[in-house]
Amino acid sequence: MAEDRPGDTEPVYLSLEDVLSLHGLIIGASSTQAANQLRNRGGLESALARPAAYANYEDADLAHQAAALAHAIAEGQQFIDGNKRTALVAMLTFLEVNGLRVEATDRELADWILSFSAGATPKQVADLVRARAHLIK
Repeated sequence: MAEDRPGDTEPVYLSLEDVLSLHGLIIGASSTQAANQLRNRGGLESALARPAAYANYEDADLAHQAAALAHAIAEGQQFIDGNKRTALVAMLTFLEVNGLRVEATDRELADWILSFSAGATPKQVADLVRARAHLIK
C-alpha cells in the first residue's frame, strides 16, 4: 500500500453528518433518526477528530488514521446500538474517499473491529489494513 494518497494531498476526513448518514444506513433509519441514537455527540465529534490528530502528532498514514477512527467509534460506544458496524463502515469509507480499497473477507473485517475489544491497538489493526489495502484505479 502507498504510504499516502495519490498526489500527497490532504486527506478527506469524515464529518459528523457523514457518520450519521452511515449509521442511519446500517440501522435502517434516516440521519435524523440516527442522531437520536447518539449517547454522546461530543464523544463522536472527538472520535472523528482522531484521524487528523494521529496524522499531525504521530505522522500516521491513512491506514493508521482509519484504524484510529474505527477504534474511537467502536470502543467509544457513542451510539445506543451498532457501534462496531458503524466503526467498520466509517473506516472503509474513510479509506475509499482517500483512494484506498481494502480486500478482505467479511469475517476478517469483523475480526479486526472485534479485536479492539480484546485489546488490539489502532497500530496493530493498521498493520492488517495496510497489508490488504490497494490504490483505487
